[in-house]
Order: sequence, then C-alpha cells, then structure tokens
Amino acid sequence: MTAVRPERTLFLLVTCSRDTSRRDMAVTVTQNVVDRLSVLGLTDRLVVFDNASTYKDHLALLPAGVHICACAENLGYWSAIKWVLDHVNELASFPCEFLYIIESDLVHSDLVPLAMSERFLDSEPSASAVRTQEFSVRHRWRFDKRLRFLPFHVERSQVSLRNVVTNETAWFKTAKGFPGMYVSNLHPKLPALQRVSLLRQVFDQLAAREGFVEADYFAEAMKIKPMIGVLDGGLYHSLTTWSDRGSVISGSYASAGQLVDTGYLPTRVCRIQGVETAQVDCRIGPETEPGSDGKLSDNSHRG
Repeated sequence: MTAVRPERTLFLLVTCSRDTSRRDMAVTVTQNVVDRLSVLGLTDRLVVFDNASTYKDHLALLPAGVHICACAENLGYWSAIKWVLDHVNELASFPCEFLYIIESDLVHSDLVPLAMSERFLDSEPSASAVRTQEFSVRHRWRFDKRLRFLPFHVERSQVSLRNVVTNETAWFKTAKGFPGMYVSNLHPKLPALQRVSLLRQVFDQLAAREGFVEADYFAEAMKIKPMIGVLDGGLYHSLTTWSDRGSVISGSYASAGQLVDTGYLPTRVCRIQGVETAQVDCRIGPETEPGSDGKLSDNSHRG
C-alpha cells in the first residue's frame, strides 16, 4: 500500500523573533505548520529551533509532542540547522532519512506530497533534494525573477531559472512513475526535502570554513548529487517579497544597522559557529505561556 504521509522525515522550523514584524510572521507560520502536520498526525515529528527570540508568542501555539529547542543566543539560521543535524538521532524516534526545512516566512498549502517525494528520492540517486516551492513547470516564465516586469508574475515565489553554480538554463524532465515530479538541473535550496546524510556532509564542509555564501552550499551539494527533484505546483510560498521587504526585518535584506539593533544575523554571507558549545534547552511541547518577562518556563533539560 502506498504511504499517504511522509514516514521518514523530520520537520524543522527555525525561528528568531526579535521584533514585532517577525513575531507576527512566526505566529502565522507556526500555526500553519501545526495545522498541516496535525492533519497527518505528525506533530510529534516537528522540531522548532528557536534562536533566542525575545517575542515567544509562536512557541505557545505548539501542541503536545513537538520538540522545542530554545537556544540561549542567536546562533543564526545555518548554525541552527547544523545543531539539529548533529542531534537528529536524539530528536527522531523513528528511522529518519530526510529533513524538511521550513523557514519562518513560508506558508504551506499541503504536506501530503512529501510521501511521494520520499519515494522519488529513493528511486533517483542523482537528486540531492526535492524543491517544493510554489512553481509551475509549464508556466515557469511567471516565476522567473528576470521577468518580474511581465503581467501575472508570481513575485512571492520568484526564482532564478539558471543554475547559480553552472550557469546552465534550467531544464525539467518528467520523473516516470511520480505524477507532478520532475528531475532538474537547477541548484538545490535549503527549504526543501533534504537527504539527512548528504546535508550532514555539506554542512560539515561549510562549518570548516571561516565564512561562506549560499552558492557555496549549492556547489557542495551538487558535487555529491548534481540533480534535484522539482514538485510541480509546489507546497509553499513566502509571506514576504522583494517589493515589501521593508515591512519585515530579515537577515537577507536588512541594513547592517538594523541587524545590530535587533540582534539578527545575516543569512546571505554566513558562518557556522558556536554549535558545539551552544546552550540549547530541549523539551517536548506543549509549551507553557511565556511569563511577563518573556522567558520560557524552566521545565527543560540541557540539549
């Protein structure tokens, strides 16, 4: 019988809410993820890694079974993922082969197709991951960031249709036996269905560097597996766009002054650090309501 839900995937939501714009977005995304996983009975396979949020409203939305990993300092997005990769065996009570990464501005319409995505990766050894961002292979021009001036452009999910590493134009080949799935030469993205084993290799390489950019991740992943899967239609879109980037403070678009004032870290130019010495309190939800000082209740163990 074909599985109707992903059985070998751990879900990871990384949050860091240090201003009201990010607080509101984290609440929306957290509720959305919980709703989607609840339908599948998979809330106990969700890990929320919180990077020292000063606004913790989103944590109060987490139901029983969710793994809450609260870090005492903001390690940054990449270091948070590295910490989870290092602790997958402790966080997953099942044979975990895949990690599904959810960024704190992404809203999902569905998670059921991840079951087929697992099987696709089983059958396609050249694919490093499955892209699940909102997208149409047939109408790909609507998502091409170079064509944002055209009508019907989908700005909330615009992508590059050239491989950033090879500079090749994107192509898509039907994956036989997997409706709506394509094999593509596009570079991988972090918010996607990822192979845990491959991601560990890549992050170990990046952690050894003094610094890196996102394209370095693309290149290292492609050295191991040069292709990806693309789920036609996709599962998520972003709550923020290039046009309204000023409405939310982010590590990608904020000025250096904004980052210093809020305590956010840049995500385009990165460094993995502090993972081994990080003070991370891990507990199983539900989370208690934050007190008046904004701190979580002290019913945790040291991770």
